[in-house]
Amino acid sequence: MIFDFHVHYYPDTLAGRALSLAASNPDIHAFTDGTYSGLLGSMRESGIDFALNLPLSSTADNVKGLNRWAALHNQAPVFSLGSIHPATENPSAVIAGLKEMGLKGIKLHPEYQDFSPLEERVRPIWDACEEHGFFVLTHAGADVNFPPPPKSRPRDFARLIDRHPQLKLVLAHMGSWGLWDESESELLGRNLYLDLAYVTDFLPAERLTKMIRSHGADKILFGTDSPWRSQSAAIAAVRALPLGEDEKELIFHKNAFKLLGLS
Repeated sequence: MIFDFHVHYYPDTLAGRALSLAASNPDIHAFTDGTYSGLLGSMRESGIDFALNLPLSSTADNVKGLNRWAALHNQAPVFSLGSIHPATENPSAVIAGLKEMGLKGIKLHPEYQDFSPLEERVRPIWDACEEHGFFVLTHAGADVNFPPPPKSRPRDFARLIDRHPQLKLVLAHMGSWGLWDESESELLGRNLYLDLAYVTDFLPAERLTKMIRSHGADKILFGTDSPWRSQSAAIAAVRALPLGEDEKELIFHKNAFKLLGLS
C-alpha cells in the first residue's frame, strides 16, 4: 500500500492558472494538469492508493473559503489538510473549527505566506496546534520561486520544537530543501516527521538512506509534491533504497495512517 502524503491539486477553474504561473520557471515541470481527475489518473498509473492534498491560504481573507473547500474534499482516496494564514485572527478558534470539520492538520509555507517560524506573530498558531492536537505540515528550506535566503531553516525549526515540545510537526523536503547539511546536524533524531517530497531526484540514494536511518523510518513520510514531480519515479526511487521492507512499509503508508488517525 502507498500513501502519498504531499500532493497538490486545484479546483478545475483554477488549475490552469496555477500551472501557468509555475510554468514561467524553466526548472519546474508539471506531471499532471493540476486537477483532481489528473491526480487520480497519476495515482492509478503509479499504484498509489491514497494521497493528502495540501491547499494553502494566500491571505487571511481566503482562509474560511479554502478550508470549507478542503473539508468538502477530505475523503478517500485523496484526503486534505486545512490552512491558516499568519494574519488570521484567533487561530485557536479557526483550528477548533477545522477539527470539528474532520480535518487533522494544516499546511503552512513560510515563503509564500511571508513569515519566519520563530516570529512572535505566528506563535499563536503553534500554540493552537498544540492545544488542539493538530499537526502542521510546512514547507522547509529553499523554494525555486523565491530568492535566497529562505525564511525557514533547519536551525529555526530546531528552536521551534524546543519552544513547543508538544507540537506535531512535519517538515517537507527532508527538513529543508537544498539545506540538507543543516538538516542533518540540526534535525535528524528530533521529535518531528520529515517527508520525501521533491528530494529523491536531488539526494543521492546512499545519503538519503543514511539520513532516513539516522532520523528513524518511523518518522519519515513518502511524498512526491505532485504535480511537480513524477509519482511513479518517486516510488521507484524509494523502493530502490537499501532499506528493509518493514522500514519501507512505515514510510509508504503506516506513518501516514498514524498521523491521520486512519485504520
